[in-house]
Amino acid sequence: MRSEERRELYGAWAERWPSDAAELLDGYSGAWWIGGSWAIDVATGRRREHGDLDIVIPRSELSLLRGWLGGKWQLWSTFQGALKPLLPHDSDVLPIGTTSIWLRHSAYGQWEYEVLLDPSDSESWRFRRDTAVTMPLEDALVTVDGIRFAKPQIVLAYAAAEHADVAWLDEALPSLDADARAWLAERLADDHPWRARLT
Repeated sequence: MRSEERRELYGAWAERWPSDAAELLDGYSGAWWIGGSWAIDVATGRRREHGDLDIVIPRSELSLLRGWLGGKWQLWSTFQGALKPLLPHDSDVLPIGTTSIWLRHSAYGQWEYEVLLDPSDSESWRFRRDTAVTMPLEDALVTVDGIRFAKPQIVLAYAAAEHADVAWLDEALPSLDADARAWLAERLADDHPWRARLT
C-alpha cells in the first residue's frame, strides 16, 4: 500500500526524527534500533522527507516496551492490512500476522511512531523472513550520534520484495562493501533484478 493510500485510510503521521525516538526511549532498558529508510539515509549521508520513523525492538520485549510507555500512548497492532487497539489490559498475544505496533497519543492526534517487532533478541539478530539467518546483533547495527541503526544490507534484505526497482538499490549500493553485497545477494531469489548489481 502506498503511503498516500495508507494516510487516506488511517490518518496522518507526525514528522519524527531518530533523535525523537532517542528522547522517547531515554532510560529504556530494552534493545531498540532504527530501521527502514532512515537507516539507509544514515548509511548514504542523505537527508530527505520520511513518511514515518521505524523503531525496531525484539518481539520478546514487547511487554517491557508497553510498561515503559505506560498509559501515555495508544498502541495499535497492525496485521493483514488492519489495525486493532492493544489496550492496557490486553495480553502480549497479538493477532496472527502482526509485524508492528503504531503509536499515537489519542484519536485526535497523528500517528507518531511505528514499532517493528523483530525475532531478534538483545544478543543476536535474526532475519524475520528466515530466522535461520542470524548474526551477532552488534554486527547488524551501526551507531551514529549515540543511536543504533540497522546496517543498509539488513534494510535492503527486507525491502527487496517491495522495491524490485534497481534504482532503489542504487541509492544504497555505494555504502555496501563486498561482504555486505554478498550477504544481501544470498537473501535474494535467483531471478531478483538486484542480483546483477550485487555480484
